Amino acid sequence: MTESLLRREIEKAIDTLPVERLSSVADYIAFLNRPTLGQRIEEAERDLKANKGVDWRKVRDDV
Repeated sequence: MTESLLRREIEKAIDTLPVERLSSVADYIAFLNRPTLGQRIEEAERDLKANKGVDWRKVRDDV
């Protein structure tokens, strides 16, 4: 199945859903669009190397 055909099938299925279910589908799609753990770790490592962020000791002085 090609990508365009798959997208059309998904759109058809979404069009048949009751309004009450659309919120759940939107939440699930947002979940699927999140960056993967690996991508988030890579971004955090790049930020650390660029000295971005705040030292946790400055945020939490009671620890």
